[in-house]
Amino acid sequence: MLNLCSNGVRGSTLLLRPRTLVHPHSASTASVASDLSKGYLVNVNPAPSRGAASTPTTLTKVAPVCRSSLEKKKKNPNSTIDFLKGIGLDDSQVEEMVKSHPRLLRCKVEKTLIPKIRVLEDLGICGSELISVIASNPLLLTTISRDSLLAKLEFLQSILGSVENALNAVKKAKWLLPANLTEQLQPNFELLKSYGISDERLQKLLLRYPKYVCSNNPKWVQESLVRVEQVLGIPRESGMFLHGFIVMVSLSERSLELKFEMFKRYGWSESDVLVMAKRSPYCLTLSEAKLKTGVDFFINKLGYEIGYLAAHPTLLMHSMEERILPRYAVLQVLLERNLLKRNPSIYTALNLSESRFLDAYVLPFKDTLPELYEPYAGGKKLVDSSVQELGKQ
Repeated sequence: MLNLCSNGVRGSTLLLRPRTLVHPHSASTASVASDLSKGYLVNVNPAPSRGAASTPTTLTKVAPVCRSSLEKKKKNPNSTIDFLKGIGLDDSQVEEMVKSHPRLLRCKVEKTLIPKIRVLEDLGICGSELISVIASNPLLLTTISRDSLLAKLEFLQSILGSVENALNAVKKAKWLLPANLTEQLQPNFELLKSYGISDERLQKLLLRYPKYVCSNNPKWVQESLVRVEQVLGIPRESGMFLHGFIVMVSLSERSLELKFEMFKRYGWSESDVLVMAKRSPYCLTLSEAKLKTGVDFFINKLGYEIGYLAAHPTLLMHSMEERILPRYAVLQVLLERNLLKRNPSIYTALNLSESRFLDAYVLPFKDTLPELYEPYAGGKKLVDSSVQELGKQ
């Protein structure tokens, strides 16, 4: 059942920009009616301040609203606000919703809002989850009809496997609901599946990068898929093919050319770049500043060759400040104290999860090297200025 009762708030003002203060007994009250016709809302039943017989009323511009709509009881903006608060939205959520979608104030509660809330409830969405969905995407209530809302959520559910995934997609991409999903999403899904991409991976793609699979230009999607094979040389059978597609749709042809040129300025050959791209296509999205930092550290300081970086491209993707330098400093200390049986592979050490790195290189020396454990475990940066050759195996 819907909880449609008011939450007892005596009055509410949706404050976007303070406009005019009007004392109820001043001569300027005559302007209130004309202000309303221009789209101003008046605070209803304002709570009196201490020591004052009356409190000025704040007029706030929300959106151009015609006089007739304000005078019709069923379109009373305050009944809309009371309804939204009654189902559990707080003042800040309601204010933000009206700010971004002022059409909410003209929605009829019984004709428009309640039927759509019931659609969500019938799909099992209730309580805090219902509030989260509505607050994150007011288009659910304003843009499409009840039947269209139901049809689109059911369509997304059929593709994504669950109502939860459908709602997560709608939260992430607010434009999904107004879009023509059967014409935009379905053809692209079928196209990607024809390249051997599984339903599970397509679901993850839609949830993470919805704009890449909801394009209304299937030809562009097709061309991007072709470029993954022809330009990057990644076969569709490769686990990296979908990642290559994400990179291709995020970079124009000219942008991709500039990325190749950027690597070449630092001594990479085109074949080096392609070897790297086949292993980690996202390296093609690196900024020049990040590439320069990585090249300076791994090649100029540690003496690695470009071919090694091309074959182990994740080294370039890690954060220099948050991962590479702190972990390198830990390994340096352990080597200087002869506490390791053999030279560690910095590639392996950098790719370990945080917990596994702690278990392997920090926690075993907690008592003997507290000066190593405490700063690292506390999240402080450990940077040793000296450079010692570490094994590449």
